[in-house]
Amino acid sequence: MKKLCLLVLIALLTFPAMSQTKKGYIYLKNGSILKGKFKYSDDLEKVKVETDENVLVFNSSEVDSIVGAKAYFKKNHKTEASGSPFFVRTEIGVLVGNSENSQSAPLSFTSTVNYTIQSHFSAGVGVGVEFLKESYLPVFANFEYKFRDAYSTPYIFLKAGYQIPLEESQQIYTDVYPIWYDVYQPMPNYNPQQPMDTKGGFLINPGVGYQRMFSSGFGMSFAFGYQFHRLHYKGENDYGLDIDYNRLTIKLGFIF
Repeated sequence: MKKLCLLVLIALLTFPAMSQTKKGYIYLKNGSILKGKFKYSDDLEKVKVETDENVLVFNSSEVDSIVGAKAYFKKNHKTEASGSPFFVRTEIGVLVGNSENSQSAPLSFTSTVNYTIQSHFSAGVGVGVEFLKESYLPVFANFEYKFRDAYSTPYIFLKAGYQIPLEESQQIYTDVYPIWYDVYQPMPNYNPQQPMDTKGGFLINPGVGYQRMFSSGFGMSFAFGYQFHRLHYKGENDYGLDIDYNRLTIKLGFIF
């Protein structure tokens, strides 16, 4: 499973991001309105417009807005989105940490659907899968703040939610004590080694990232942060165990 995900990631990285020709109505700051196909240059400084009769090239600063298509355009020296306020950020990466409480770098895959509340701030919900000692389904709220309203910008984020177990415990935990256990006067029938049922637990993941949009509908991001989650295990006769995970998250993202 991990090898397959890594192969998919490598394949995605081998395809260059290409600007696309789209149709729409181009409103110029001089009052002219053009209808036709348009395409931004890779640096978003120029706009090529193909009408029924002519092929024209404008500076992005000459464009007031574009409607009828999802596109980025220059306005008042800012790059804004004229399409849907919704966007999807899909990320794949690892949770790096010591190996005392789990694998040294388990794989993490998450995807969020976000709504742009205002030009810098967005909120959404997300799900994913993380391969710890057992496989878990993280379900969380996602909050993001961009430092610039531009096609290339750093941002900060916060994910908070719950880890839902997808399978039973894969090992027997030792040195598990009930809350009433007295080390000097142990209770009868005490068993410090027994299988435990997975119950999941809460998670929180703040961090920072950098994103680059290549067109109105595709971009990439790189982010790292700190993730804490506490997983609860339950055994028989009130036996229980909490394991805390403190991890550095390193993720590559794709924006749609």
